[in-house]
Amino acid sequence: MYPKNEPNRMRAQSAAFRIWQELEHPHPCEILLEHLAASRGVFVQEGGMTGAEGRLIRKKDRGIIRASPNSKYPGRRRFTIAHELGHWELHNGQSQFLCSQEDMRDYGRSPMEVEANHFAAELLMPSGHFRTACGNELPSMSLIEKLSDQFQTTLTATAIRYADVARHRVIVVWFSEGVVKWSYSNDKHGLPYVMAGREPPKYSSATLGIDELANEMECYEDADWFPELSYSPEVLEETKRMQHLNAGLTLLYAP
Repeated sequence: MYPKNEPNRMRAQSAAFRIWQELEHPHPCEILLEHLAASRGVFVQEGGMTGAEGRLIRKKDRGIIRASPNSKYPGRRRFTIAHELGHWELHNGQSQFLCSQEDMRDYGRSPMEVEANHFAAELLMPSGHFRTACGNELPSMSLIEKLSDQFQTTLTATAIRYADVARHRVIVVWFSEGVVKWSYSNDKHGLPYVMAGREPPKYSSATLGIDELANEMECYEDADWFPELSYSPEVLEETKRMQHLNAGLTLLYAP
């Protein structure tokens, strides 16, 4: 049983899975999210919101989702709608949610936001379809980018979904403004967390300039991602810089 102040990931993912059962498991890109939302009593509108990416307003058995239009990053808009649908399905005790980009990218924030993220991930990247798409390829940023294109999802959400679903042991690390904000891995793999609030380790891919980054997984022998451990697991790593956010996403693979 999940503690009250901890996100219930299983409940969130199960709620999204039941929707795909009702729809008889189509590929998620075959479903228009606006139509799916309408079938649940929720109507999607577009419109800019200051300081927010999405909003849900609930009135009894009807709701309105407002999502910021985003032609440059359509995966972000899809995730926004799915995230707000997660609030609709999971959190009926609250009449309104106003969600920022950080709420949808940060898996260390409020439990309800984390649950909505896990719901959205299962809705947009159902485990059966996603495992098939992963195939037998080893972890790499190019694989994450390919899956992101295939499922029309954000790179960060896709990387986290890969960590949850794939058989390979990976840790996803998000850093911005030179500081680690969070790390994520599947608890079943028994991997350590990269501690938030500190700088990425020296001599790692996360400290390289964008022109110095390799387009493949590499071993950085002098990079210590787990200085608090007496023995650190050997990892391969690859980083994707996101200059428009002054941030980066690092994939750590423990063979």
